[in-house]
Amino acid sequence: MAHAHDRPVSPKFNFPDADVVFKSSDGVLFRVHRKNLEVCTEGFPAGDISTLDEVIELTESSATLELLFRFMYPQRHPALDVTPFKILEPLAEASEKYQVFPAMNICHIRMRDMVNEHPVEVAVYAAKHDYPYLVSQVAPMMIAMDLVQVVGMLPGYLVLSWTKYLKEWMNVYHKIALFQGGRHSYDRCKGSAENSWSFYALGCMARLAPGVHTLRSLNHVFDTAPQMAAANHKLNSDRQISSIPQCCETDLQAWRRRIEDGIAKIPAFSTFL
Repeated sequence: MAHAHDRPVSPKFNFPDADVVFKSSDGVLFRVHRKNLEVCTEGFPAGDISTLDEVIELTESSATLELLFRFMYPQRHPALDVTPFKILEPLAEASEKYQVFPAMNICHIRMRDMVNEHPVEVAVYAAKHDYPYLVSQVAPMMIAMDLVQVVGMLPGYLVLSWTKYLKEWMNVYHKIALFQGGRHSYDRCKGSAENSWSFYALGCMARLAPGVHTLRSLNHVFDTAPQMAAANHKLNSDRQISSIPQCCETDLQAWRRRIEDGIAKIPAFSTFL
């Protein structure tokens, strides 16, 4: 506990009839009403404070608390639709930590909207605060990220769960995408050397080779147009490739379907928590 003297005070939360004072991590005071905390939250540590001279020190910054306290008063709440993630994330954490009910839902919605830009951070938030559907939505996106980066960003209690989930993707990658990838219906493809199953299959294998993250970009893996263009660049005009042999096209599609079916059978990340 600290004592309130000549410290900077939030201009928006400096009520003359306040009965509780909080101090942010960067030293700003917030003079607010205990009754608002009691109605709107379950987690603020204000119950044992009896005088305004006693200040409750919080770990959140003044920027976070400035937004958070706005959800506890009868006014239009912040929409958060253009709030930068560096401000949104600590606000979402604070709303869950202190159970600020008016803020929790909008923060949850906005965090969900950020899954493409900040998948790992959103996954950690969702796992920590019991939003299993959001964890499962974000986890496949994290497959496309560098493993060391993901593990470095995850809290320790999620690393084992992530390892188990990643293993399921690795099984699909090795046992289906690579091992079953070279199967072709015809013993001898009718195409030329530059327009045959081996030509297209090797191209797809090369695009799969970088690792399991390629399973998140199957459109790229099975895009044969660049291969055809590269081959045509080397061929005489009378030997130009205009289309893939039907047998090759059929088996490329079947190869992709096997991968997609394997991915569809992977349990949701939330089942490993």
